[in-house]
Amino acid sequence: MKRYKELKEEILKAGRDFRALFSKAGEAMPVVEGTFDRWEKTLDGIDRQIEDESFRVAVVGPIKSGKSTFVNSLFKGDYLKRGAGVVTSIVTRIHYGETLASELTFKSWDEINREIAHAAELLPGMDLTVGETPFDLRKEGHRAELAAGLEGLSRDLLITEDARNVHTVLLSSYLKGYSRMEGLIRPDAVTRRFEGDDFASHRDYSGDEVLAVYLKDVCLTIDTVSWDPSVEIADCQGSDSPNPLHLSMIQDYLVYADLLVYVISSRTGLRRADIRFLTMIREMGIAENTTFVVNCDFSEHESMENMEAIVAKITEELSLLIPEPEVHTVSALYQLLTSLEKSLGQRDRMRLEQWRLDEAFSNASVTGMAGFIKALEEKLTLQKYFIALNNHAERQMVIASGVQQWINLNREILSRDRDSASRLVSGLTHQQEKMTHVKTMIRSTLDGALKKVKGDLSDRVDRFFDASRGQVVTDIMTHIRQYAPDYESYVTDDEDEDAFIRAMGAVHRDFRQGVDLLLAEEITPRIIGLAKELEEGLVADLDNITAPYGLMINDTLGDYRLAVEELGLTLGESVPHSLPTMDLETARKMAGIHFPSVATVLDYSLRVRAEAMVRFGAYTVINFVRHLMKKTRKDRSELCAKALADGMNRTRKEALESMGQHLRSYKENLKDRYLYKLADALADQLFERHAEGFHAYIGQLDELTRRIEETGKDKETVLGALDAMEKDAIRLFRQVDQVKMMVA
Repeated sequence: MKRYKELKEEILKAGRDFRALFSKAGEAMPVVEGTFDRWEKTLDGIDRQIEDESFRVAVVGPIKSGKSTFVNSLFKGDYLKRGAGVVTSIVTRIHYGETLASELTFKSWDEINREIAHAAELLPGMDLTVGETPFDLRKEGHRAELAAGLEGLSRDLLITEDARNVHTVLLSSYLKGYSRMEGLIRPDAVTRRFEGDDFASHRDYSGDEVLAVYLKDVCLTIDTVSWDPSVEIADCQGSDSPNPLHLSMIQDYLVYADLLVYVISSRTGLRRADIRFLTMIREMGIAENTTFVVNCDFSEHESMENMEAIVAKITEELSLLIPEPEVHTVSALYQLLTSLEKSLGQRDRMRLEQWRLDEAFSNASVTGMAGFIKALEEKLTLQKYFIALNNHAERQMVIASGVQQWINLNREILSRDRDSASRLVSGLTHQQEKMTHVKTMIRSTLDGALKKVKGDLSDRVDRFFDASRGQVVTDIMTHIRQYAPDYESYVTDDEDEDAFIRAMGAVHRDFRQGVDLLLAEEITPRIIGLAKELEEGLVADLDNITAPYGLMINDTLGDYRLAVEELGLTLGESVPHSLPTMDLETARKMAGIHFPSVATVLDYSLRVRAEAMVRFGAYTVINFVRHLMKKTRKDRSELCAKALADGMNRTRKEALESMGQHLRSYKENLKDRYLYKLADALADQLFERHAEGFHAYIGQLDELTRRIEETGKDKETVLGALDAMEKDAIRLFRQVDQVKMMVA
């Protein structure tokens, strides 16, 4: 990382030197307005890219695996709350910065009310509709309705699989935290910043369950560890959270992540939830960017041999999912306590001293952390940053070459008589027309090719989402159509109407939960995998389309230089035009586009309950009439089960319709608002990079014609300024060339 930071600063310094050179030229001699604009625009673009460059590292893994402790150990401080609950659906982002600061972004009222309504739908007996008014937490009557609904829930709804039901905790937290948060929440999301001594104030929100639910984003800047500012470490929500929405939020971050660090506790080993999540990562097409950390709790292992055996077993199991997994053994808590040694309390100090006595354990953790940091830095520098630096240096060399050519042409014009100079300008005009023609051809080819490229993208997406042949839609619809639980298992012996309402709500909850899990665990990873395939294909297609023009540009520039030399000119050092490398991240940022949130895949609607209640009422009347007619009365549980089954038929129908509409909408959004715009942005980026090869040669004729008119002292002054500029330009060329060689 140190080497990268040094080379990055060299690139930025060269940009400053170029601008100083242009400014010096304008002060020393008359220069046509806009002469250096194209080069300055390129330099501005390079600076912006360097400033925007980011390497996102997502730390993922199941709840209680030690993710937050591990991230704290990386930054050598207790910055994140450890052992956060399952309700906090936040990805906490951390950067290095000059100031210790935390920024908290709070959800809008619409987001809060929508999340409450969604959670309530999944709890039998929770009906938050007050008349025809949508639920609004700000209204006292609605809060009272929510409180009454929670109070009336049975114990089996408060506890699910030996843990608190995430939906009831969410609703309860919103209700309990309302009085403290109502003054902070706005119609739109708002951000609060805490700096320096106030930094820890972020825990008042992120560390408190009833307030954390109001948070949308947490971003921390840490000043104690000298990471590169462009590196972002994200502490993600537990991958085994029972809430599918939390999983979708993790997926939204993983779409843009460059590296995944998957933390596994040596205490639990690889579990079914891990296998499910890693399978999802593979479907998303990002498995090769995953590295693993086995977080060892020294207190859980009898010996070093026992710990090594567990790590070996985990590695063996991982290899069945990820070929040749990269695994690092670390005790996150040991590393963290070592960093905090001077400020530890007595209990933690004693624990640290005890662990140090067993050198095998402590040395294994230190070695494992060192190996992880080294691997991380290699991925940071080799996989991404140095490729970008090489591109920046190449573009600056083209500018340096162009400046030398501009100097030589201007000096040559000033050294000739009027007639000879005019003939030279006339000879250059023809060559420039040829270059302008090639430039126009590239733009026309790209514009024409984009139509076919977009057509191909549309066909791929349409096939993927095809209702009859697409596997994704088929899987969703088949799941919905075939959903048929044991309805009698939902029926109780209670004869009151509320018992049936609870049973019906439970059926709907389980159905909705099953669909949500299918979407989150199986469908959205496939959608993300498709998008990544299409992005790679898009880059390859545009490369193939414009690759022949790389040779044409070099031939055209070569012809130009030969023609100029025949006119008695020497242009100076040249840089062969190389094929530009497209940058997806830069293209997205420049175009202001984002991958459609995978969380929206869960945003479908279903009408609930009323239909089944009507049917149950009808069956009850029929049963009463049969009783009057001395016919056999059917068992009440059988009636309930039949009403539940008929109600589910209606729910399935509504689900199929709403899901179909939702997927069609998402499909068009993926095409129109993302893929097509990305194609346009990449094409523009590609054209600009190709066109930069001509910038040194096109657009100088007005400047040269003006130089013909300069005489006497003006001419001598300009010649002196050009000689001084040439020395700076040659120095800059060599300076950037040296950076490029060091990068390579």
